Amino acid sequence: MMNQFTIPLHKPFWGKEEEKAAILAMRSGIGIGGLSYSDLLTEALSDKLSVRYVLPTASGTAALELACACLLRRGHEVILPSFTFSSCANAIMLSGAKPIFCDIDINTYNIDPTETEKHITSKTRAIMVIHYAGLACDMEKMTAMAKKHNLLIIEDAAHALGSKFKGQFLGTIGDIGCFSFHGTKNAASGEGGVFVTNNKEVYKLAEIIREKGTDRSSFMRGERKKYSWVKVGRSLVLSDILSAIALEQVKKLEKITHLRKRNAKYLLKKLERLSSKIILPKEIEYCDTCWHIFAIRVPKLSRDKVIEGLRSYGIEASFHYLPLHTSVMGKKLGYKARDLPVTEEVATTLIRLPMYPQLKKSELDYMVASLEKIL
Repeated sequence: MMNQFTIPLHKPFWGKEEEKAAILAMRSGIGIGGLSYSDLLTEALSDKLSVRYVLPTASGTAALELACACLLRRGHEVILPSFTFSSCANAIMLSGAKPIFCDIDINTYNIDPTETEKHITSKTRAIMVIHYAGLACDMEKMTAMAKKHNLLIIEDAAHALGSKFKGQFLGTIGDIGCFSFHGTKNAASGEGGVFVTNNKEVYKLAEIIREKGTDRSSFMRGERKKYSWVKVGRSLVLSDILSAIALEQVKKLEKITHLRKRNAKYLLKKLERLSSKIILPKEIEYCDTCWHIFAIRVPKLSRDKVIEGLRSYGIEASFHYLPLHTSVMGKKLGYKARDLPVTEEVATTLIRLPMYPQLKKSELDYMVASLEKIL
């Protein structure tokens, strides 16, 4: 169905380069993973992020599942925010481990380090941090905590390709980083994701699990004459056609990030006059954010009525995550409403406004004027 909104919530920054790349990939191969464009994407991301090992995956979810399959076992617990997508909890549970939901920081909407430490037990194996909207978690505190308690860190950087914490790219600070090329993301190939790590042993295991439990990747590199089934695995490889599109997006990443920053800063300035009625997203000194999401909160108003009003003006505003701990599955895990008060406060008051590179100043002004009328 075509989007009926004048200003949609998302719009991929696609051009002729992506079209040409997809056609060339179709003409040069049969679209499976591990071909030339997959290799080029791997090299480009390794160089861009300064990370040793890169594995393109079928989705950001696939990258999370691969990370959990490498690091977790039955009996392990993983602490993560409830304010995130189901993919995070699914990946943990598919590995046999148990998700332990934690509250978030009221300013950043990221996992709260103080609350995280309260949940650490003898069963805790890892912390899964989600860099909401591309704004970094305090990775200094998180890595210090992980070191203190001998824990691993999985970074869900699906929102954060191009964002940095104190000069280091998000997704490269923990033990494993997971990115997404979903059609809504800053760099988009429709579907797709990436698994990254600096740990050689983890990479070698991930390479096998990603390829259905076989040593096909080493066969493709000419390191063996045949390949066979060596471990229990999954089919998580990214198509070469989507790798070709993702590669062009990675080439444009600096431009995409620059334009998003420009639009976000303009919107922040224009919305200052409404700051008595809305809470604006925070800019944190230690984070260079890619502005994947521009989220405001309306704690004194009906969030749903504000969204309805914006949509009546042709602006595709939206709520975001329904907390995992209050979901059907969350209740099965023993959680109930009011267990995580900050998460529930944020989830019931947050509104995502359109944010993408192609937004014009006139459209941003229209969004501000429309919101002002509604308020």
